[in-house]
Amino acid sequence: MLAPLWILLGCGRRPASERQVVDLYIASDGDFIAFKPDTLTCPTGALVRLTFHHAGRLVTVRHNWLLTRADQLEALSKDFAANDGVLSKDDPRVLAATPMCDKGETVMVQFIAPSPGNYPFLCSTHPEDMRGILHVTK
Repeated sequence: MLAPLWILLGCGRRPASERQVVDLYIASDGDFIAFKPDTLTCPTGALVRLTFHHAGRLVTVRHNWLLTRADQLEALSKDFAANDGVLSKDDPRVLAATPMCDKGETVMVQFIAPSPGNYPFLCSTHPEDMRGILHVTK
């Protein structure tokens, strides 16, 4: 008798106030100066839990993962190149960033996915080479 009522009330559906959680995984491409994969996707407004792994075995240079807006990418890249990849904690151009990590290490960052669009990500120590795109959908 209650089954039809549950169907009408949306039994099993998530409350509108509950935020969707999306787990994303990305790594450096072994000892190559690149991300693997270099394209990620998530819906707008989701709580994104991004895990980044430095998969290098020989490369001793530290890596990180940093999200920005397309119109900020070039200026941010130039600043990183001029400052040896040093990241200011309060830089408004940075939407999210993992801590730096050494080869074999894994780090994580959580953030709320921005409005729909394509957002570039990069490594601050290799801003011209290690790049990718986060596609944020509706």
